Amino acid sequence: MPMILFLTTLILTLIFIRVLCPYAIKVGFFDHPGERKQHEEPTPPIGGLAIFFGTLITLLIYGIQAPHSRALVLAITLLVIVGAIDDHRTLSVRFRLAAQICAGLIMTEFADIKITDLGNLLGHGNVNLGIFSVPLTIFAVVGGINAFNMIDGIDGLSSSSALLSLTLVALLAGVFGNPIILMLCLIFMGAIFAFLMFNLRVFGRKKASIFLGDSGSTLLGYVICWLIISGSQGEDRIMPPILVLWIIALPLFDSICIMMRRISKGKSPFAPDREHLHHVLPMKGYSVNQTLMIILGISLCLAGSAITASLYFAVSDWILFIAFLISFGLFYYFMHTTLKED
Repeated sequence: MPMILFLTTLILTLIFIRVLCPYAIKVGFFDHPGERKQHEEPTPPIGGLAIFFGTLITLLIYGIQAPHSRALVLAITLLVIVGAIDDHRTLSVRFRLAAQICAGLIMTEFADIKITDLGNLLGHGNVNLGIFSVPLTIFAVVGGINAFNMIDGIDGLSSSSALLSLTLVALLAGVFGNPIILMLCLIFMGAIFAFLMFNLRVFGRKKASIFLGDSGSTLLGYVICWLIISGSQGEDRIMPPILVLWIIALPLFDSICIMMRRISKGKSPFAPDREHLHHVLPMKGYSVNQTLMIILGISLCLAGSAITASLYFAVSDWILFIAFLISFGLFYYFMHTTLKED
């Protein structure tokens, strides 16, 4: 069953890519080149739409009744519609944030998926959030969505990062016996694999033929938040809450770091620039594929080390939290000094 779900979504997403791409070209649905963008030709940002339709039909075909699946479908539908409109006609930051907050409220109020317990984060017992549970969950969801949206700057990065996170969550779900999370991970992994066939610079391809678009990056960011939050809470959790941070550590580091720099310059934290890690590495002479592999390698090392330390060596949550803060500090120092040199 798990492999059937993966293959079904992969095939369906491939079909939707083939259907949507010529239609996008016909109606002029393109991501156009600009001074902040690295591509040189208009490219259809239909990856998110194809992933959305491929996963949705797979859920319908197999009648997967995940807890609160209607709420999940409602939330990702909202994000994909808003993202697709933003891909075609740029929307204001406030409008996009409002949609993301609504998606967060769907998670907390309709699906009852909330961050209620932070684990032994401070070394004095579990930190229970009480009335702060909903606002912190929404803050975390909006942050996670934008983390994956902000790293969508070179071919394959946001989707490959999402694929890595989903793979780790799927492994944890398989080991600790959560079939629903495992199935949802495999469904979205199949869709991402299909998209990457057209987005990665492989097999002689020198540029992506389609992009993920804001519809895709926000969709994947939200789904990952949904899965890691639900998988880290309650009696049947598959991981301690601290691992949520480590599984998406590098996207979080990059987004928080760049927002801090923008605010220090008196700019909006959402103002566009070219100071992300995926911009810095090419400045140092690395190719797009080399940059992609470096970032994925660092992400895997961070998440893999934390998972191993927590689950196999029983390292305390508070120690992992301190290690997370130290890792972020090192990342910020590297980015600050590198950008200062350039």
